Amino acid sequence: MDVTTFQCPHCQATLRMRGRQTAGTRFHCPDCSKPLQISQTPEGQLSLTPVELEPIPQGPSRLAQKTEAGLQTVQSGARYLAASPVLMSWLVAGTGGLLILLLMLFDESPTIPQPQSEPEAVADAEHEPPNEMTEADTPLLVEMTPEPEAKEPVAVPRDPVQPDLPLLENQNLIAAQPDQAPPLVARKPDPMEVPAVPETDVAVALQIPILEFQQPKEIPLKTLIAQFEEMLDTEFQLADNVKNDSRLLETPISFSQKNTTISRLLAQILSEAALTFSVKSNKIYIERAEGS
Repeated sequence: MDVTTFQCPHCQATLRMRGRQTAGTRFHCPDCSKPLQISQTPEGQLSLTPVELEPIPQGPSRLAQKTEAGLQTVQSGARYLAASPVLMSWLVAGTGGLLILLLMLFDESPTIPQPQSEPEAVADAEHEPPNEMTEADTPLLVEMTPEPEAKEPVAVPRDPVQPDLPLLENQNLIAAQPDQAPPLVARKPDPMEVPAVPETDVAVALQIPILEFQQPKEIPLKTLIAQFEEMLDTEFQLADNVKNDSRLLETPISFSQKNTTISRLLAQILSEAALTFSVKSNKIYIERAEGS
């Protein structure tokens, strides 16, 4: 077997190769781990030459390329979602529903097993020896006490019977009082009297000043009379010839006045229908004007 000796061109280490090694075989130096190749000269001799490493490409690695491709896919998907609000809303709703479902599934609290006391008590009773007696089964010892000697009965003198006394004619009979007297019923308090509302002084109320009164729209006379009754807190007394004349009470009234009193204002309103008023017994009495 032929053994060929070589020298590593990198570390100058001596390498021994067997004859069966053929030209073109590549291996690493066992000392410096540099790649080497067996080559053959035109004369047929074997030599050891270093192998030049392939240049590492300067571009991005495969991991960087995959990462960049993934980011581009995510960006394109985000642009598509931004351009479609409906799809975005459905995606958000689906994500929220999934989260709620997961919370409901993981929120189930484990049931606490209840202690079983009765079976243990039964088991303890079964393990007790049958010959032992419980306190309830043990007989009680009763102490026998001697009976007292019977005494002879002693004669007790009877009370003398008193004769029935005759009732005196002037004696007052007293009725027996019952053991339980009937309950006393408290008297209900008298209802409180409602204080009387003071009556309005019509003569004073008629002198109340009015800064301005406007009635641009025509309204019936009876409506104005009702408003003055509410203002003075009193009821007007109408004469029979005024009360029974419905057309007179429907007379339309429309006017305005400034710096006046309720008395002058009422007189002007009634003059539109040829009426006048007077105060009698703190009441306003409306009647037809003289000569109407």
